[in-house]
Amino acid sequence: MLENRVNRQIIFWTTLIGGFISSLVKWGSEVNMPPRVPGEISPPGAHIDAWLGGFGITSHSLDYVYQGATVAGAVTLYHWLFSFAFAFVYVAVSVYWPKIRLWYGAFYGLVITIVMHGFFIPLLGFRNPVYAPGEKGWLWNLNGYELWSEILGHVYWSVSIEICLIAVLGFFARPIEGNWATE
Repeated sequence: MLENRVNRQIIFWTTLIGGFISSLVKWGSEVNMPPRVPGEISPPGAHIDAWLGGFGITSHSLDYVYQGATVAGAVTLYHWLFSFAFAFVYVAVSVYWPKIRLWYGAFYGLVITIVMHGFFIPLLGFRNPVYAPGEKGWLWNLNGYELWSEILGHVYWSVSIEICLIAVLGFFARPIEGNWATE
């Protein structure tokens, strides 16, 4: 099905538009419901420091000041890149398994929360909440505020990718439900 030019265009445009919009949605949800307590390093910041610190790139190496507020530029870029990558995964998987779009994409957001924040991030040692000394950041060790912030943020984020997919499918006159890809 990926040999079809229109299918590839749908994947491309949904990745581009969905990645852009969803990164803003996820970032915006964290303004209303911050997932971490003040002063605690975020998993993206910890990843950047651990993986790229040896090259002189840290979680603060791209910081900039906008209207007197310091913005973590490297962490922002990290979130943006992951939004594009996960938007691509979402739309590409939907070609072969349309059920990933369950509940307007909310199912995908729940899966990402469980896989990334529930297992992958703590497994790599990048989540050690200050409010749970000595504990890894497994889902069952997170406080309710962080847990709900991550769950709702990922649901908003994934639904926004689905909305972008629906818009792109409409533009290409493809069905917006079920199997949209053609041979």
